[in-house]
Amino acid sequence: MSDKLEALLAPLVADLGYEFVGIEYQSNPKNRLIRLYIDRPEEGIGVEDCERVSHEVSALLDVEDPVSGQYTLEVSSPGIERPLFT
Repeated sequence: MSDKLEALLAPLVADLGYEFVGIEYQSNPKNRLIRLYIDRPEEGIGVEDCERVSHEVSALLDVEDPVSGQYTLEVSSPGIERPLFT
């Protein structure tokens, strides 16, 4: 599922002017979580950036509907302890 979400969301993130760092998808019977990491190396990421990307990503997910049922969307910078994505 992470690959499918990355293929859908990475171009949108790039179009908004951010670097797509990675994505995590977790699913259990009670909840689904999409955690998206973005960056802008020369300027950094603020709350407003995360809010903007979250709004646009949420709208795209509503249209494309790749995740069945309800989910939680989190958008953040990778931070100093950034996870490594391959």
